[in-house]
Amino acid sequence: MNKIFKHSMMLLFSALALVFGSCTEEFEYTGATVSGEQVYFSNALSSTVNLDPDAAEVRIPVNRIQRSGALTVDLTVTTSENCAVSVPSSVAFADGDSVAYLTVTYDPSSIEMGHYDSVTVAIANADYTTPYGNSSYTFAIGLSEWKSVGTGLFRDVLMHNFYGLDEMTYNVEIEENILTPGIYRVVSPYGPGTAFYNQVVATGMMQWVGGDNTSMIINASDPDHVYVTGSWYTGTDDGMAAQGYGQMHLFSIVDVEAEAAGSVDQVKAQAPELFGTLRDGMISLPQMSCYVNFDGSMTPQGYVDTSNWAVALPGSSFVDYSSSFTYNGCFTNVAGDSYAEGTITLGDDVANAKYIVAGADDDVEAIIEGLADGSVEAEALTESGDVSIALEESGNYTMIVVTFDVEGNMRGSSTTSFVFTTSTTRADWQLVTTGTYYQSVQPIFSDMEPVFDQATYQANLYRDANNSQHYMISPWTTVQRNDEGDPYTFEFTLNSDATLSYHDVLTPYVLTAYENAPVYMSDLYSFQPDEQFYGSSNYGDNGIYYFGAIFYGYIQGNNGIQAGVAGAELDAFVPEGITVETNSIKVPYKPIANIKGRMLKNMKTRTFMSVKSSQNMFKLKGTKRTMSK
Repeated sequence: MNKIFKHSMMLLFSALALVFGSCTEEFEYTGATVSGEQVYFSNALSSTVNLDPDAAEVRIPVNRIQRSGALTVDLTVTTSENCAVSVPSSVAFADGDSVAYLTVTYDPSSIEMGHYDSVTVAIANADYTTPYGNSSYTFAIGLSEWKSVGTGLFRDVLMHNFYGLDEMTYNVEIEENILTPGIYRVVSPYGPGTAFYNQVVATGMMQWVGGDNTSMIINASDPDHVYVTGSWYTGTDDGMAAQGYGQMHLFSIVDVEAEAAGSVDQVKAQAPELFGTLRDGMISLPQMSCYVNFDGSMTPQGYVDTSNWAVALPGSSFVDYSSSFTYNGCFTNVAGDSYAEGTITLGDDVANAKYIVAGADDDVEAIIEGLADGSVEAEALTESGDVSIALEESGNYTMIVVTFDVEGNMRGSSTTSFVFTTSTTRADWQLVTTGTYYQSVQPIFSDMEPVFDQATYQANLYRDANNSQHYMISPWTTVQRNDEGDPYTFEFTLNSDATLSYHDVLTPYVLTAYENAPVYMSDLYSFQPDEQFYGSSNYGDNGIYYFGAIFYGYIQGNNGIQAGVAGAELDAFVPEGITVETNSIKVPYKPIANIKGRMLKNMKTRTFMSVKSSQNMFKLKGTKRTMSK
């Protein structure tokens, strides 16, 4: 359509040119002339001048249009206080030259690394200036703490996970800190000159607003504990600035945690999952690297999933020696033997791996070292697949996976905690407390009402005496499940990181649109585990249990399983003695942060599809960001 419009306008202007050309008398045009020396500063000069630590001067070009005769031009020089460089007050052109150089001198040993002075030089005599060029030049000058190490590779998943754009890998400039080797700066990874800019910004999907702080800094001085540091901006506008939202602002999760814990070393000990690694020139970053907001503050509005975010330093390439474990549950055979079952996924470059399940009191780091040197025996595998591990007792366990390359060198490890409950172990429920359960379901479809109303119940909270992480709550005390009068309840696990896990809980409600199918409740975070965009349900620092829930009903019919989503909500159980404002919990789900890796999560626009009808689409309320095109 745009091309048709452009061609139409070209034809129109051509026709107008013919008409006006046939009706206009001939006339002569003489261009205006400018007298004088016409001295100017090029508009292509950089706003930043980086000094060379091995030199003592830098030259700045000054141009003129009139070339004949030697000429000395006086300059008005303005500098910041205690300026570390010396700027001459004049510049001299030789006869016939159109360019002269202003030589700025300095002593590199007396300049603080990373400090920049502001300098303005202006042509003092207005008769020497020209309307066709700049009569003054303002720049920041100093000794940079960064040196370029060349071109590396940047694997971007941030824009992919947040906006749904394609995952991209492309060239970027990499710099290293002169003062602290191992700290790298990815220069404006979304800015002009990058493949991202060419494919997304230049095509109009986003706008480039730039700024002085669009580079990403990575601290890899400790190769085993790599993290993004500082605060930076993507430099892009997704079209929502006109609605009062600024550009995406990112800042380090490790920095925030270090301020709270007292040091980065404390964070390493308390939350190792917040760190990535540097191996063979490849920097791998964890799922949680940066907090995000759009107001430029240092207050988190969530974080973007950055799993698989990586940088390959110049001369290196991407390799994948990762591993992960997904716990699928307990299986008990006819003999009464119980097994923890799950799936181990290995990266593309893993030659082989070892895995073992550790108990709650085992030293995980020592086991990893033993797997690496062979002193600890374990199961082996050469490709991704399902595993089954015999366990005799219910409890808390950790799956440890160590990966190796073709030469037998350890290349990576992963640890995944899970709660194992055998089917032969009956829960011994003990009352913990009573309190109030707040139910705040939100309708999913724009043309439907929620299948049940907001409500408040008096409820009981129980803990399993056989498993201290196993809980049960009875929120629906006014509705009975069967003739015996048993109330509806649901069980959940309180994990070591304060998150809550529960799945497929039967509720007292039905979905009339699906033949009165029973309605189930599951955690939003795990509803579609391959695409996790929501923070997990959690136990808040204020003593409140928060349940981010999705409600759905399904039936087994002639056409297979048919499903329909009934609603989404933030429920909360508030123990007696705790005061809370009702409105503070009846909002779209946004979980509380906790010190063991803050569980804030980006509320990205998310679409689910009903299995019954591909036309029946919906979006969760309370979403954060969509890209305006």
